[in-house]
Amino acid sequence: MSDDVPGVTKRGRTKMSASAGMCATVLRSHMPITHRSDNHFAHRLAKQYGVDAVPSLVATSRWGSELGIAHMHHDLPHLFVLPPLPAEDAFLLSVEIASGGSRRICSGGATLRFGLQQEGAFHITDLSECNSAYVCSPFHSMLFHVPRETIDSFAEEMDVPRVRALRCDAGTVDTVVASLGRAMLPALIRPEEASTLFVDHLALALKAHVLHAYGGAADVANADSRGLSPWQERRAKAFLMAHLASDVSLAEVARECGLSRSHFSKAFKQTVGRAPHAWLVTQRVDAARRLLRQPDLPIAQIAAACGFADQSHLTRVFSAHIGTPPARWRRLNAD
Repeated sequence: MSDDVPGVTKRGRTKMSASAGMCATVLRSHMPITHRSDNHFAHRLAKQYGVDAVPSLVATSRWGSELGIAHMHHDLPHLFVLPPLPAEDAFLLSVEIASGGSRRICSGGATLRFGLQQEGAFHITDLSECNSAYVCSPFHSMLFHVPRETIDSFAEEMDVPRVRALRCDAGTVDTVVASLGRAMLPALIRPEEASTLFVDHLALALKAHVLHAYGGAADVANADSRGLSPWQERRAKAFLMAHLASDVSLAEVARECGLSRSHFSKAFKQTVGRAPHAWLVTQRVDAARRLLRQPDLPIAQIAAACGFADQSHLTRVFSAHIGTPPARWRRLNAD
């Protein structure tokens, strides 16, 4: 359908709602940094597209800054006429994680037309301006809602000057944002299994990349690259192992080492060779293997003791790391 069609049909809106299977989700977290579903941005986004709900989460830091994450997926050929979102001091980032339909964006009296969107196509919308759009389906996008407060808090955390604006040239393809978007999908698909440490790591990477590439904050990309000191490495690993069976935030581990979240994440990976979340998952799998040698211990109980959401979560992760499900591994390694 041409992007000159002036409206959107009720039938199309109904199909959009049904095909997406959308429902708001919440990540379990008992730590200062939480992931929650009371996402006002997602509610406004659902209203804009004329759907019931949008799969989303909000990462909230101990400074009160937020990053909204939403997933939009539609396979049917249909035009969506999108009215402006309510004006606010924030930015909307959108990236196509698969090739998709064309778009037309109207802002400040100017109209930008985009042909078929290729995978990685990236757009930044300043929500303080009045922007309307026409989107020709199908499309598969990840959207990030970034308030000005979030940008300022991150710049302060990184000890770099505040950026005035985020600007992106029309037609930009950003494979980094696309990869981060795809990596965040499991947190929306299986929120009960999502790790605060994992989401924190991805959110930090997204903010650092966007501020550097589109806000001119060059120092973010050139932050101190030194690794952890021996005592910091010991303390970080001990803290993570002490929280093997529970959720833990990046900020908590970083605080144990006297570092900011971003500096700790980079330093840990440089020192250990893996991100904190990846290292912790390996420790959980190793702990599960040790407990599996106890033949009378139920696998569901092992999953809970090692920090997995349930037995099926343990089975998926264990199989990916070891190459065989835990029940079979137990039989093969029975004493």
